[in-house]
This record gives sequence, C-alpha cells and structure tokens, in this order.
Amino acid sequence: MNYFFSTLLMIGLFWQCTPSKTPSKPKNNEDKTVQSDVKPTPIYDSIVLNDQGFKGYYQGPEFNEQGDIAHQFSNKAAKQIGNYLKEAYQKKTYLKIDFKHTKVITKGLDQEDSVYYLLEIPFQPAGPCSAHTGIEHCGSWNYQPKLFLNQRLKKQKQSLTNMSVGKMECRFFTSNEGFQEYWIAFHHKDYQNGCK
Repeated sequence: MNYFFSTLLMIGLFWQCTPSKTPSKPKNNEDKTVQSDVKPTPIYDSIVLNDQGFKGYYQGPEFNEQGDIAHQFSNKAAKQIGNYLKEAYQKKTYLKIDFKHTKVITKGLDQEDSVYYLLEIPFQPAGPCSAHTGIEHCGSWNYQPKLFLNQRLKKQKQSLTNMSVGKMECRFFTSNEGFQEYWIAFHHKDYQNGCK
C-alpha cells in the first residue's frame, strides 16, 4: 500500500513539473513583440502624386554611404512621375508637365549635414499627342560647372531619342544655394508612336 501511494505521489509531482503544451497568455497585456536585429530603413521623403501633379520633399542626410542620397530623390521622382503619366495615358487621361509652374527649393545645401529638398511638378490636361509619357532629369548636387552639366544634358537627350517621338521639352532649374538640374519631358514612343 505504501508503494501505491509513493508511486501516486511521484506521478503527481512529475505531472506538475511537465511544461504545458499550450502557450501561456501574456498577463496584464504584456508586450508580445519579438526583438529583432533588423533595423528598418529610415524614410526621409514624402510624396503626393495625382492628376494635378507631383509634390514631394526629401529631408535627411545630404550624403551617406550611397553617395548624394538627397539628390537621388530626383531619380525617385522621375521614376514615379514617368510611371504615373504612362498609366494615366493608357486610361485616356492625357497629362502634360507644366514646367512653367514647377518649384525646386533646397535648404541647408552645404555638403555637410542634413538638407531639405522640395520638388513640385504640376500637370496640365492635354491632348493625346501633346501629353507627356516620359520624364528624365540631369543635374548636379555638387556645384558642377555648367559646361560639364550641359555636356551631360546633351548625352542624356541623345539617349532619349531612342525612346521618344516628337519634340522634347527641357527646362533648367536652380535653387538659391546653387543646386542645378535640367528636367526633360518627352513623348514615349511605346505610347505615342503615332504622334510626330
């Protein structure tokens, strides 16, 4: 009989020490997040893009390990604007870039800390052949002499002739701090090949 009670006591103790197979619920709303070594990529820009145009800014480091990261905002803007214009064109919403009312503003452009770079490129309604379906830029963040910038622009325009039809529209912009950039709007031949 003592053997029976001893065995029963041992089973009871073993049963209480066995870990539960169901996860325990956190008590008192404990934080359930898992710590991770992965750091999120910082977001330095804000963009609004619709049929009225592109409005966006970059605010953050001027340079980092990727180079002139602030000026790379122009690459992002050109890509998003170009995609938007093409999608709008396919939906028969014909839009033209309004360089006359385009704004380019920089603050803190000194190649040291952080910078603010604002870009506003409005759109206008247009006809199927006057609409723009492509945009590109060619600029300098490092106070490059205009002679070199113009040489780069010439090469850029020559490369665009392979994918465009009709006349390109080009406008030069600069900020009070010496930022310089050419923006080029064109008619992409994959969308407007019937236009001349």
